[in-house]
Parts: sequence; C-alpha cells; structure tokens
Amino acid sequence: MDLSPQRARTRQAILDAAAAQWSRDPTASLGDIAAVAGVGRATIHRYFSDRHVLHAALVSDSWRTLRAVVEDAGPATGSALEVIQRIVTAMVHAGDRVRFLFTATEGTPAEADAGIAKEVDDILLAEIDRGQREGTLDAAVPARWIELMIWSAVYTGLQAVSDGLIPRHGADQLIRRTLRRAFGDAP
Repeated sequence: MDLSPQRARTRQAILDAAAAQWSRDPTASLGDIAAVAGVGRATIHRYFSDRHVLHAALVSDSWRTLRAVVEDAGPATGSALEVIQRIVTAMVHAGDRVRFLFTATEGTPAEADAGIAKEVDDILLAEIDRGQREGTLDAAVPARWIELMIWSAVYTGLQAVSDGLIPRHGADQLIRRTLRRAFGDAP
C-alpha cells in the first residue's frame, strides 16, 4: 500500500486509536475510534472497509510494532539482563499494542502474523538463554517458562496501569522488580 505522507499519518492515527480503544474495550465502536483518531467515521471506512478489516490490520500492525520496539531494545548489546530490561520497557511503552494483542489474539498470532510473532519470541528466548549461560537468570527454570512469565508480567502491569492501580511511568520498574524476585537476578 503506497500512501502519501498525510494518508499514512491518518491511517496510523486510526490504527493507534483502535489500539487504544480496543485494548480497553473490545466492543468499542468505529465511532469511538474515529473520535479518538480525530477523524470522521467515513474516513475510517475509506481506509478500512469494515470493523473486521480494521481489526485484522491492527493485529498485523501491532505485531510489526512489537517486533520493531523489541529490535530497537538492542538485542545482544550489553548483558542479557540489560537487554531483557530494555525489552520489558519497550513492551510497556508499546502498551496499547501489547494489551490489544493479548485481548484480540489471546497471545496466539494468526497465520499471517506467525512469522513476526516467532521473531519476537526468538529474540526474547535468545536473551533468556544467554542470561542463563551468563548466570544472571536461573538456569534451572525453563527458558520458555521465563518468557511466558515476562509476557504475563508485562500484561499484568499494563492492566494495572489501565485500572489505575499503578502509574504508567513506574510500570516497567515494577515489572522488572517482580521478575527479578521470581527468577533470581532476572530483569
């Protein structure tokens, strides 16, 4: 899809608004999304023919966004512990996208997004394996278990932010502290 810069910004604003709305309320209307995006409902329909098309586009865009922030966290630069900490922070900053993926897909990507989801998992698992070899993560705990706990802790932290239990700016620190206590010198 080759869009002008303005059309690309409008499309992104719609996707961002949909992520914000649907991560909190999966039944939010296209009108609600349009209001948050600052566009009319007809504009949404010019970009996405219906709710299902917007939803599918948002799932794919959210996986791409998540992969980008995880890659931007600098895998393999610094200790594994530092990288995992940066990945947790990146996931928290991509909060609406992560929460949306949990609610929309229950953590299971569609076939079209499976490759990107696997890349995200592979990056995180590689850092966990490296941390176990370095001795900063408990080697007696399966790497996949640690990965699942990281995902769960991030989701729980983001839900706590949404519920007003904790401030967003402190969520990543609380998540990392929780994980450190669970896995020794973890993130």
